[in-house]
Amino acid sequence: MLAPSPVVKKVAKDALKKDYVKSMVVSCILIFAFFIIMLTSSLISVFAGEVGYYVSFGFMLYLGLAPLALGALCFFRRLTFEQNDSVLIIFRYFSSADEYKRAVYLISILTVKLFSVGFVLFLPCIIVYILSSEKLYKLLGVALPHWTSNLWTLNSFLVIIALLGLVFIMLKYYLSALIFVSSDDIDPAEAVNMSTIISKRTGADFFGMSLSFIPWMLLSVLIAPLIFTLPYFITSYCVHGRFAITDYNIDVDKFNSNTTPSFSTDEI
Repeated sequence: MLAPSPVVKKVAKDALKKDYVKSMVVSCILIFAFFIIMLTSSLISVFAGEVGYYVSFGFMLYLGLAPLALGALCFFRRLTFEQNDSVLIIFRYFSSADEYKRAVYLISILTVKLFSVGFVLFLPCIIVYILSSEKLYKLLGVALPHWTSNLWTLNSFLVIIALLGLVFIMLKYYLSALIFVSSDDIDPAEAVNMSTIISKRTGADFFGMSLSFIPWMLLSVLIAPLIFTLPYFITSYCVHGRFAITDYNIDVDKFNSNTTPSFSTDEI
């Protein structure tokens, strides 16, 4: 049986107490890296405009912050196993070309899945938005129909449905990053596939645990509390994932022991 959220949180807090200073340093590195990316993108936008800002911001998140976040995840995962690592482990996936390629491969898989699912879910919203846009009717040379005013309400409803659908579909992949950092040899595609299998059993528990963090998330909007709350979020995720994977492995072992034939020496 999977450990409930209070147990997960307690284990996470106990793990953080053993080295909270390093945890905060790792958290600060992630936060500062994010703001450096924002600042760099803002400088680029001076020459390239708004499009340049979003393109550069996306690429730096994709190629810079995401591999750094995987390194942070590796630190907090090992912390739950009482490993006394240096904070430099956050740069693990920048240590060699092979490690970096593996990290980018995983990020690429998840990014493609996110955008492909998002495009399908938000396609009705895009169509309704176009139909209610004044620019469309100006282009066609006709007056804006009165009935388009009702489409704004419909579009808001469709956006909410699409967001909820995106969350529940992408929940299948929530363990991908943890499985990936848990093994030096695992193929990123295999990590994603294993997440889809395990999440069928544990996705609802993780979603419920995530909802319990809403007060902390609201507090984190002030940015400064993130130094303290981010380690708590990531460590709780690692602890939950460890319990989820262990629970899955136990059931697999039980299944194999029940289905694998055994023979005594008398029967051979």
